[in-house]
Amino acid sequence: MDGLCRYVICVVAAALLSGILTRLAQRCSSGEIVRMLCGIFMTIVLIQPIIGRKELILDSELQGLGKQAEAISEEGSAEAENLRKEFIKQRVEAYISNRAETIGAEIQASVSLGEDCVPVSVRITGKISPLNRSRLAQVIVSELGIPREQQEWIG
Repeated sequence: MDGLCRYVICVVAAALLSGILTRLAQRCSSGEIVRMLCGIFMTIVLIQPIIGRKELILDSELQGLGKQAEAISEEGSAEAENLRKEFIKQRVEAYISNRAETIGAEIQASVSLGEDCVPVSVRITGKISPLNRSRLAQVIVSELGIPREQQEWIG
């Protein structure tokens, strides 16, 4: 009975670990590989009693898998954070460009984000009249919180 209980605990733990890793790697470029490896891992855990080996997955191997899972998890988290930052950056740049179009200016905006993904500076290139530059600079200050000192105008 103790063996059956241990087997069930191993299967449940493997399923939880596989589920967590699959969820974390869902939007990563390596998501397919992680799902395949989790499937192989689950298959090995499930067929363990059938092939007659009591200790197919040794403790040292489990520790190695745990370390690999942790590394994959950290990589997935870093990838998700980078995607989040890039998304925010693109949205803010598009917002500035759209606001410039509404006042008749055609510009390119390049935004820098701080550690907390808040825009901290902007570089704007393009031809824009002094009046429209002043208007757009005020919009950037009031709506995005980027001070005039952190706005670089080129062109």
